[in-house]
Amino acid sequence: MPSLIKHKRVEFTELFYDLVFVYAISKTTALIHHLHHGVLTWSSIWAFLLALLILVNSWMIQTVFTNRYGKNSLFNILIMFTNMGILLFISNMITNDWEGYFATFCWAVGSLTLTLFLQYLAEYSKKSHSPEAKDSMRSFLVMTGLRTLALYIAALMPMSIGVPIYAIGIIGTFVMPLIFTKGNPNFGVNMPHLIERVSLLVIITFGEMIMGIANFFTPENFTFNSVFFFLMMAAMFLYYFGQFDHAIDETADAKGLFLIYSHYPIFIGLIMTTVSMSFLMEHEANHLFVVAFLYVGLFLFQWAVLANSKFNKDYLRLSRNYYLVEAGFFLAGLILSLIFAANFNLVIIITTVMLIAIQLHFAFFYTSQSRKHKGNANWDLI
Repeated sequence: MPSLIKHKRVEFTELFYDLVFVYAISKTTALIHHLHHGVLTWSSIWAFLLALLILVNSWMIQTVFTNRYGKNSLFNILIMFTNMGILLFISNMITNDWEGYFATFCWAVGSLTLTLFLQYLAEYSKKSHSPEAKDSMRSFLVMTGLRTLALYIAALMPMSIGVPIYAIGIIGTFVMPLIFTKGNPNFGVNMPHLIERVSLLVIITFGEMIMGIANFFTPENFTFNSVFFFLMMAAMFLYYFGQFDHAIDETADAKGLFLIYSHYPIFIGLIMTTVSMSFLMEHEANHLFVVAFLYVGLFLFQWAVLANSKFNKDYLRLSRNYYLVEAGFFLAGLILSLIFAANFNLVIIITTVMLIAIQLHFAFFYTSQSRKHKGNANWDLI
């Protein structure tokens, strides 16, 4: 399949479908929103990562299907509504006490995957597709079929056996697209549509951050830290927005796999940063743990965004010196924050200054390169 460059409009049904993920991401974030003796338990972190992986991966599979074949047919709309109901059901089982819901959770996630299988099966049955396109569809039929089977088997087993089957089914099928599409010239996506779709899910995740800092914007809680938290969020958004809305070449990487997989650390990093903001205001929190957790989240976000710069327009390709400067800003913020970890107010100021410095560095690079090579930037500082 050749690269699909012509812009494909994001449908209203896709936007409506995304609304469920506002709630689902909120429930997933709650898994790591409470400290135990000043730190997060490994079980909470593990539950958070697996829940986010399931939700985002299901969203990605659905998005890739819609990107390549989807249209607002009655069948696809019915599948979308079915998936929305299943996702609401799944979201309400995303708790730290997940053991009590394990079998039901497996049935629900398996059924969600089954609907994706049925969509690909219906598309595969059409005679209008070429043999090459059907070969690509078979890969996704195998992936969704195996995941459905694994989850249904896990639901029937005792937890001691079911949990490993569940984990293998989820993680195994997570990496399958990388194997199936490797060296396959027939797999292509509409990159402008895919960039727009993943960006919308990122904005939903930023919405969770807004909900998190909203508590600091009340007459009782408003302080200078409220302003710094807002500036942190704004700098992170502009950093993402600058890369994916202005710098990236939408004709690059026709498979879109790197774009998809690089967004998992972006989502994880954003949520880790969101919960870290609330941790920074808790007196009983372990100072070093909170600072480390915050900077791991920032690292995942920053460097996953930066990794996509290899697909930038030619005149916006980043040099080695650019990476070194960004690494220098980040390391300076990390080291200073660890040194002053006992003073959360100072950590907040240091982190905010670091994020603004990184964003200004990108803004200066973008505007100078655009004016130099294009005569005018489409993102002016003034």
